[in-house]
Amino acid sequence: PTPLPSEPALPGPTPGPTEVVPLGPTSTPAPPAGSQLIQVYWIALEDNGLAGPLVGCGDSAVPVSVEIPPTQGVLRAALEYLLAQKEAYYGQSGLYNALYQSDLAVDDVLIVDGAAAIYLTGSLLQGGECDAPRIQAQLEQTALQFSTVQSVSIFINEVPLDEVLSLQGP
Repeated sequence: PTPLPSEPALPGPTPGPTEVVPLGPTSTPAPPAGSQLIQVYWIALEDNGLAGPLVGCGDSAVPVSVEIPPTQGVLRAALEYLLAQKEAYYGQSGLYNALYQSDLAVDDVLIVDGAAAIYLTGSLLQGGECDAPRIQAQLEQTALQFSTVQSVSIFINEVPLDEVLSLQGP
């Protein structure tokens, strides 16, 4: 068979920019559209405030950025993420989680004129006398990261956190 001569290009609109269509998950997935980063605070043990705000017993409160689904309730989402972590240390970071033994849930979060009131329910367990300031720092610093929060009051089963911590003891 003899080859046919190629047809001349027809005049017409030039193609626009090529649209890239994702073909599914890759080895490094992009963050979901609209996800947001928040910070959750962990404890750097015995570093005397080098890595973040000084916490009792010579520790530091250290922020770690985590990705959450889009939400208007970022403070609630940050606290829920923090309370869901049940390991003593956060990943391979070496950062301590003083809340890991506790079984707490976010009941309500109210922010009025810069004052956040956080209501938790459940049981709070401490691993020793140094865990009280660590627990307080993890919860308060996680709340204070947001520009709408200038002060924080935390309640566990309707009792102020500092009372729960002092009554419970190590």
